[in-house]
This record gives sequence, C-alpha cells and structure tokens, in this order.
Amino acid sequence: MLPRYQPRWYLRVTSDIRHISPLRNSRRCRVMLRIDGVSENVCARTISAHKRLVMTGGTSGIGRRVLERLLAEYPNWTIILLARQSARSRELGGMRRRERLTVIDADLASLKSVDRACDDVIRSLSSHGIDALALNAGIQTVSTDTASADGLELAFAVNFLAHFLIVERLKSHMVPGGRIVSTTSEVHDPEAFCLLGIGRATWQDPVVLADPVQAQQNIASNVDRGEARYSASKLLNLMHVRHLAREIPTIGVVAYNPSVVPGTEIARDRNWMQRLGWKYVMPLVSPILPGTRSIKRSSGDLLWLLTDADTQSMSGKYVDGREIRPGSLESRDREKIARSVEVAKWLLNERLYNKREKQRTIELALPLETAAHALATNSPFE
Repeated sequence: MLPRYQPRWYLRVTSDIRHISPLRNSRRCRVMLRIDGVSENVCARTISAHKRLVMTGGTSGIGRRVLERLLAEYPNWTIILLARQSARSRELGGMRRRERLTVIDADLASLKSVDRACDDVIRSLSSHGIDALALNAGIQTVSTDTASADGLELAFAVNFLAHFLIVERLKSHMVPGGRIVSTTSEVHDPEAFCLLGIGRATWQDPVVLADPVQAQQNIASNVDRGEARYSASKLLNLMHVRHLAREIPTIGVVAYNPSVVPGTEIARDRNWMQRLGWKYVMPLVSPILPGTRSIKRSSGDLLWLLTDADTQSMSGKYVDGREIRPGSLESRDREKIARSVEVAKWLLNERLYNKREKQRTIELALPLETAAHALATNSPFE
C-alpha cells in the first residue's frame, strides 16, 4: 500500500513495473515506495529511462571526469567510449561500475579505424538509439609538421574530420530530441581573449588546412604554426555544429567552449618545463588567473550539456561554459560553412572510401596537394 502523504511525487505501481512521475523537477529527490510490503529507497535517476552516450576524449582531462561522474551519479546512463589502446584507456577497466562502460578501440588519426569503430558502436546499440554524442577529443602538435595515417594535417584529421565522420556514421542512430556536443575553443576567434596568447589562425580553404605542409604555412615558427592549426580545427568544429543544427533540426547540437583548463593533456607536445607548469603549477593558481577554469568546473559544464541542458533551444550555438556567445564572424559565414562540409565529404570519399562523384568541380577533382599549392599561390586551376 502506498504512503498516504505524497508531497513531491505521484506514484503509479503496476504488477510488473514501477513508474514515477515527477511533480517537482528535482533529480536528487528520493522517495519511498512500498511494493509487496517491502520499503525501498528509489532515486529518480535510477528509474528514469535508460540512456546511451557515445563519447570521444574520455581517457583524461574533462572527459575523464565526465565519465567518472556519469558512472557514479547517473545509473541510467550507459557509455560507449571511442579510444585507442593506451595505458590511460586500460586504466578504465579498474573503474567502479565498469559494467556500464564499453571501450571501443579507435585511433582518431586513422579514418579506417574510426569507420570500423562506428561499425562496432552500431552493433553494440542493437535496437537502441543514441541519446547523446560527445565529440570531445582533441590534439595540438607544436614540435613539427605531423600527418595522420591518411596523409592529412594531424589537428585537422583528429579534431575535425574524425568527428565529422563519426557524426555521418551515427546521426541516423540518434534518438529524436537527442544531443550532440562538440568541444571547441575560444581560440577559434582571432579577436577573443586567451591568457596564453596562443597563435591564431587565418582563414584558409579547408583543402589547404588539410595539407600537413601548406596549412598555415605563412607562420615560420613550428610552435605558432601548430597553435594556429589547432585554432583552425576548432573553428571548423564550430562551423560543423552550425551546419548540423540546420541539417538535423530534431537534435540539439551545440559547440562547447571549456576555456583554458590547466592540468589536461593538451600540452603533451610541449617542452618539459611547459608540461610541468601546465600540469602541476597552473592548476594551483587557476582560481586567480583570468580566462582559466578548473577541470571540475569545465567537466561539470560539459556534463550539464550532455544530460540536463535544453540543447534544443540552443542548437547551432556556441556555448562558453553555460553561456551562449555569438562566436566569431567567420564561424557564421554560410559560404565558408558550406565549403568546410563539402571538403570534409570529399576527403572521406577520397581518403576512406576511394571513390569520387562523377560530377565534381575541377577544383575538388584535383589531388589534394595540387589544390593546396594552387590556392596558396592564388593561381587558377587549369
């Protein structure tokens, strides 16, 4: 028999399933149910509909913290993590409540690896859909010009194109009303303040940005050039979000800026002194540094976007922490957005599927290196 006094919840119990309908919006509210004479504490999260998250960038930094909190505090969430085999990914096997986490091997620097991983994700879903897709992985290389397994500039390949492919493969498996959150950065905007003074990108055609030699080639310093390439990839992430919001109106798609977060692995290609300062010193002083945020705060903001925020109302927007910002003027340029999507699809066909559309423009029909050289020198295609 149900308790007579029910100030927060109306309870309906059937013989085989318990339903709970909130009259007050509180995820932490606990209630008492008496079923077959047995009293038990029931958490609203436990008995709410089961949800599934597919995620990249969950082995360290803010992504790892989100993963830990989901497993500890959100028992109705199952996580599928795409991550390459490494010491950090193997550490996940020792986490509590590991049974709700599936790790699928995926090297984001290889389109074939990402494509195979998406096959595995789809198989693991069975008949279920994806409630949230977190595109959180990122890399920044500043020591040398580095190419992916497909011959593409590494930041472009990992930060942008791999995530573009993941969305292309999985978007039809998203549940209506689901959400996609892509991690970007304030450095996408040349005018935005950044405490570290990171090198910013100048706009280049995405064909050029994909080239490991030609991308931001006007910048002489390896460090500044690597930073500019990273900034360019973050601009492409935001452009992709704006495109998806129009393409998939039933899904809430947002670009998330965690800001500068000391203690993450983004500085792993820096010299030893910079790595030491970034990993251990700056987290201690970040509360008094302008433009920086702690891992705890930024991971909390990302978790909010993935689970609780009304992403449908902010779809296509640039979200700085939990505040909607306009983003750069270039990020709202529809012609440039369309061009970035066009080049991404062409590269997937060219580098992954090895096929070309019959009716292509002369520009896109050229080999990547030829197109990049022609654009860099402002010479017409012949």
